[in-house]
Amino acid sequence: MSNGNQLAVFIDFENLALWAEREFFDFEITPLIEYLQTRGPAVVKRAYGDWSRFSRYREELMNNSIDLIQIYSVRGSKNRADIRMAIDAFEISMTRPQINTYVIVSGDSDFGPLVVKLREYGRYIIGIGPRSITHHLLVKSCDEFVYLETAFGETTETDESCAEREEAKTLITKALQVHGQRGELPVLATRLKQTMLLLDPAFNEANFGYSLFRSWLEDNRDLVKLFIKDLQLYAAPINFTAPPEVESNPSSGMPQVIEVTTPVRPSLETHYRNILTRIKPASIDLATRRDTLRDIYRELLEHPGGQTPEELLDILFDRYENQGLLRSKTTIHEVIQMCQRQRVFDYHELPVSMASPIWVEESITSEAEFVCRAEADLVYSIVKAGIEIDPSELAYVLFNDRSQVDYVHCMLDNLKQRNLITRKGKGFSLPGSGVIPIENEPILEVLIRDIENIQVPPNIEINSETAHSLAKKAMLQRSQDFVASGNNYLLACRIQWEAVEMMQQGATQEDLKWFMASYASVIAGKLSQVNRDYSGARPYYLAFFALVQESDPLWSRMRGLINPMLSYYWANAGRELDINISSWNLSMSSPAQIAIMAANHPDLTLQKLWGNLTIELAKVNPGILRRIANQLYMNRNDGPESARTAEIIDEILVDHAPL
Repeated sequence: MSNGNQLAVFIDFENLALWAEREFFDFEITPLIEYLQTRGPAVVKRAYGDWSRFSRYREELMNNSIDLIQIYSVRGSKNRADIRMAIDAFEISMTRPQINTYVIVSGDSDFGPLVVKLREYGRYIIGIGPRSITHHLLVKSCDEFVYLETAFGETTETDESCAEREEAKTLITKALQVHGQRGELPVLATRLKQTMLLLDPAFNEANFGYSLFRSWLEDNRDLVKLFIKDLQLYAAPINFTAPPEVESNPSSGMPQVIEVTTPVRPSLETHYRNILTRIKPASIDLATRRDTLRDIYRELLEHPGGQTPEELLDILFDRYENQGLLRSKTTIHEVIQMCQRQRVFDYHELPVSMASPIWVEESITSEAEFVCRAEADLVYSIVKAGIEIDPSELAYVLFNDRSQVDYVHCMLDNLKQRNLITRKGKGFSLPGSGVIPIENEPILEVLIRDIENIQVPPNIEINSETAHSLAKKAMLQRSQDFVASGNNYLLACRIQWEAVEMMQQGATQEDLKWFMASYASVIAGKLSQVNRDYSGARPYYLAFFALVQESDPLWSRMRGLINPMLSYYWANAGRELDINISSWNLSMSSPAQIAIMAANHPDLTLQKLWGNLTIELAKVNPGILRRIANQLYMNRNDGPESARTAEIIDEILVDHAPL
């Protein structure tokens, strides 16, 4: 498919917006359109929905030149948007033959017949939809399917994604067999990927965190041999032996074939980029980030305490729009959140939230200091992950300029002065008595105790590769066997902990936290759903939420578990009191809906227990409760219970959330 091909884009917006709100996903359309621009010019862009319900999205959609097709909500009319989308897509396929590529953005299997019919007419179909709700029939119907999270640059670690990794390994073996039967080995890597897409339209190396197909192949050396021929990459099965006629023989005049045998060890640059891809402000281009930070500083100097972060966001968005600058609200919001994390705002003892007035923190005396302190958040994320700091390499990754070493040192000094990091030997770490600062967190005591009590069998090597292998096995076991999954996750935690303490290359604290959060989720599920020990499960739920913070890279990595973990945490209040909650429908209800049902339940004992659970959650992860409150306020038209529940959560945050 050529980039010159024209695209027609059809967005089932209601399907996406409801999913995003339910999954704590900051949904905006601009990154999706930017992703599609890499595939070709989108000459038709239409979004379908009841815009009286989704009015807050209209401005951004129109800024991206998307036609808003109004579909009025009528009782019993679930498929009205589906039918209108199908009619429009088919009409365009008949009247505009120059448009060859059709993009269907939805997770609804009802669009499968439309996709099949368009393909019959020779159109190339790209499907895009959320991983968790997209039906496999829609995926299989498309020429190519891209998960929405992948288009947004996010990778998630769930049992489904782990299964997909194993399926991808099987897929490459099948594709190589196809080319072997045709006598086409070694096969050009680009042709191999085309064959893999024919076998499975959903394959995409970006689903697993790889920006290049070559990088994914290099990490699967147990399945594939790689060759270089005429500066192009070729692949063959691991047991492939090149016949004499294709071996390197310069005197024969044939192209030289060289096997790529040197394993590629992840460089510091790779480690840095892997961490920073999960930190949204790092993906914002340098000029935009700096300009936004400067504008925030100047606005606060001119109007100290005159605006809340939410009001500041709207002011800057309107200003940039009037100036003709395409800066989305999400981009501005990410920069504001970076400022909040690094405490460049002063709230004058008011709650830290998007709704409290802000001033510039009194110790900041200049614009340059303000910008440096906010951008130190990027360096802080590297130190938190336990990665070695090389100022020159980090300057190259952050600013594409190795000469910015002094600025990296400035950010490190700023973090040290505020006691957020400390120097240990030649490196840096978070403050604490040990190499792993989280060992001093009381809320994680239940996890640390379990890790200390498990012994590593003598025949198992202590390294990060072993820990990852055990974690993958545990992920595959999670839905079938809580006990086996928990044991493997716990052993992975212990091995990774020791590898981090020994400061082994590639052993990061970020991965340790990932294993610990995964273990906490499995044990919480085992105790509550199998053993019915709801009070015993509670510390594991809270440990999970203490680890998975919105400001941490782990948030996007564990996103698929956040929603069900919060729903079950609250629903367990009813189970603990032997109250029938079967009508709550946990598999379909969002955490916000569970909160409404618990907070407004006729049984006052349940209301009280739910309130106590929410207080405990506010102490360890207030951010997730603020998201729930915002959802409830946005849905207050659904009934008075929604607004009342939001007010209760707000009161809990004011009284119990840490400043």
